Amino acid sequence: MILNMWARFTLLLCLAVALEAQTQMNVEQVAEFIRSELALRQHSDKQIAAYIKKLQLTEKLTNKTILDLQAQGAGPKTVEALQALEAQTANLKPPTQDATYSPATAPDQPVSSATPTATLSAKAPPIPPPDSIRQKKILDAMKEYALNYTQNLPNFMCVEVTRQYVDPNAGDHYRSAGVILARVGYNEGAEHYNVYSVNGKLLDGNTSLENLRSGGAISTGEFGSMMREIFEPKSEAEFGWDHWATLRGRRMAVFNYFIDSGHSSYSIRYGSDNNDEQRIITAYKGLLYADPETGEIDRIKFIAVDIPKSFPVTDTTDLLDYDLVEISGQKYVVPLAAKLLMHAGRESAKNEIEFRNYHKFGVESGITYAGDPNPPAPLPASKTQEQPATTTEPAKPADKKPANSPSPWTLPSAPPPPPQ
Repeated sequence: MILNMWARFTLLLCLAVALEAQTQMNVEQVAEFIRSELALRQHSDKQIAAYIKKLQLTEKLTNKTILDLQAQGAGPKTVEALQALEAQTANLKPPTQDATYSPATAPDQPVSSATPTATLSAKAPPIPPPDSIRQKKILDAMKEYALNYTQNLPNFMCVEVTRQYVDPNAGDHYRSAGVILARVGYNEGAEHYNVYSVNGKLLDGNTSLENLRSGGAISTGEFGSMMREIFEPKSEAEFGWDHWATLRGRRMAVFNYFIDSGHSSYSIRYGSDNNDEQRIITAYKGLLYADPETGEIDRIKFIAVDIPKSFPVTDTTDLLDYDLVEISGQKYVVPLAAKLLMHAGRESAKNEIEFRNYHKFGVESGITYAGDPNPPAPLPASKTQEQPATTTEPAKPADKKPANSPSPWTLPSAPPPPPQ
């Protein structure tokens, strides 16, 4: 331990001496210096900025590089010093390679064919996760939200649109297998599915979704039960930090989870009718996307784990999205869309599910799109595609986040150095 501390002190001393003696650096060397300082946390933001002000760059410093370094933890004074260097180097040639690659920003300068001025190739670290205390706080908020989610839902009805696709060769070259429209009734915590149209043909009588045999896969439990089961004590789920993300323009804290088969309620059924149906309970894992301030869960990913080799289904993945929807003049977070992928033998099946036309329970006028048995146009991709985490705060509704909530993107300021 003493040797390690001495080595770290020696490294810092060498960096300080180098900065005093060497006033010229290229962009990659500056980026490497700042990342090293952020990792060691031995100097304050003010001290790092003072060092940078003494530098003379041999290449153009771009705004993208500054944004990347800011995302990786550079403080406001360091950013201000870098911006001054950006102005000073405006007429210089840009570096030949991106020293601070980040998926959150795009290159704002074309790559030159000039000879590189440095050979350093250290990869930029990911955007730092929240510390363990904040992670626990977010998870606690998510648990409270999930366990109380259904209590805050009204009794309602909506239309579930299920677009089914299959590939008989177990690949991803899917072809349409039909479209199912079902009325979904949610009443006092219970979900009821009633199919009223298959491939544009209206059905007579009541047909339950589970008893419909149209080929492809069927999914139920989107209205709270799948979310709640992850956080119930009996599930004994294991949670871990995964990454930051942007979903529908909002910043999301993403956690991974795992539930073993002994505590799982995740079931897979397979068969052409009730007489030959096979059913198993399997372990599962996945991801949870949540608002870091409120714990509101807006996406859940489910992946079946350790399916027995004797079972016809080899793997399943379910992706469920929630969003804010107005129901009779009030807004509620309810299922927006889901995607179910399943492989069985030499066949792949995919369901793309959307939940439309929410109404208070019992208000059925217009619930079938004015009698039209055909489905609406699919949701735009922007409603379900995950985007990389950005360095700026994504736009969020005013009632979603407290005005003075801290930003989880920025690292805490380093403590001031001891008196000289």
